Amino acid sequence: MTRQHLFLRELRKLFDLRSDMDEPADIEASIRHGVKTRGTNLWILMFAILVASIGLNVNSTAVIIGAMLISPLMGPIMGIGYGAGVDDFQLIRQSARSLGIFIFLSLLTSTLYFALTPLTQAQSEILARTAPNLWDVLIALFGGMAGIIGVTRKEKSTVIPGVAIATALMPPLCTAGYGIATRQPIFFLGAFYLFTINAVYIALSALLFTKLLRLPRLSFPSPASQRQARLIIYTAIIVTIVPSVYLAFNLVQEEVFKTDANRYLKMMTHSEKNLFILEKNIDPKSHEITLTIAGKELDKATLERLNAQLSEFQLANTKLIVHPLQQENSVDLSMVKNEVQQDLYRNSLHLLETKNAKIQQLEDVIRNEKDTRSKQAEQVSEYVQVREELKAQYPEIKNVLITHGKNMPENTKAADKSAIESKTDDTLIVYLEARVTVRNATKIRIKNWLKTRFDIENVFVVSKRV
Repeated sequence: MTRQHLFLRELRKLFDLRSDMDEPADIEASIRHGVKTRGTNLWILMFAILVASIGLNVNSTAVIIGAMLISPLMGPIMGIGYGAGVDDFQLIRQSARSLGIFIFLSLLTSTLYFALTPLTQAQSEILARTAPNLWDVLIALFGGMAGIIGVTRKEKSTVIPGVAIATALMPPLCTAGYGIATRQPIFFLGAFYLFTINAVYIALSALLFTKLLRLPRLSFPSPASQRQARLIIYTAIIVTIVPSVYLAFNLVQEEVFKTDANRYLKMMTHSEKNLFILEKNIDPKSHEITLTIAGKELDKATLERLNAQLSEFQLANTKLIVHPLQQENSVDLSMVKNEVQQDLYRNSLHLLETKNAKIQQLEDVIRNEKDTRSKQAEQVSEYVQVREELKAQYPEIKNVLITHGKNMPENTKAADKSAIESKTDDTLIVYLEARVTVRNATKIRIKNWLKTRFDIENVFVVSKRV
């Protein structure tokens, strides 16, 4: 066997879809379970529609994604595609009936919500569902392919939730309900067309991969039935794809026009000195570029030259409309410059004054701290002298301890101490250690002497015999 044959065999193994495929009976049971319309699926659908409607109403992408994850709308659509692939006409009818009920219930629920909510403004999440195009067809087609592959696997993965988010079946139906509630047909038609695109091409993907996987057919229809089925499928494909191609073509044309117009305006601002574009409006539908400019005035010759340059940027049929600011509303650029400079100067001056005030405050704190320490050093020196004088006058005194403080009221909070500190009296406490008991008369003489010496009213003399 040649290398080429070995390579092709390994390649076929690598992309083989049948190796981990579930049993056909289990695949059919999974599909039929998603088609059911009774009980759980209906309740989940209504709640998912309400969640999606609220997400669209408040413009919350996360809420919308959550609603898409719990939606059961994918089941009937997969059922139609699978039924067409295995020629199970009963399953097709059951799936179509279920899908119709789901659509009716979704439109009813979303219409009632948007009719009752006080928030009626169309948010960007709603507007995004009103203009489908060819890219939505491709998303639905490839998403449906991933979905049917996920359904047919033995081990179910996160494919189905991912497909539900990518193809976005719920938001278009809710947007269609918004169009009904607010009486805006354009919203209803655009959103319902997007839902139709998603449904048709998800079902088509399921049909194609059901055939590709060679799942067993339930019946063998007559040639006439096969022709009728093919006619219905081709009609659905053409009816949905033709408008989307037209809309996609228009979208591409508009984006190309906007890109060329922005390139042209960039060239204009570089070539025309002292010209400032204050506002621009690029209208691809009418092929008009409307500008509001300031600075340099454009004379007739300059305007003719700028119009002639439009053809260089594939804008030959585009009309350039220039609106200079009126004289009374004109912008004096030198004045603006001076104002900006003055603002910067005022801001810098204010910042400098703030910093200087902070520096001054810190210097005052340091100065006060130095003064306090100097006074404390003087007090210590004076206390030493007083101690020696007391020992000399009263030989029975062996040791003298002196402390100085403030007479603060009891239960004073720390936050209040600084506020009342200036209102409190200095207090001097003298502790005497003597060889004999110090008489009260001696204490009173010492106390009076200390009051005179330190000019302090509050003096306490305490003694102890040692």
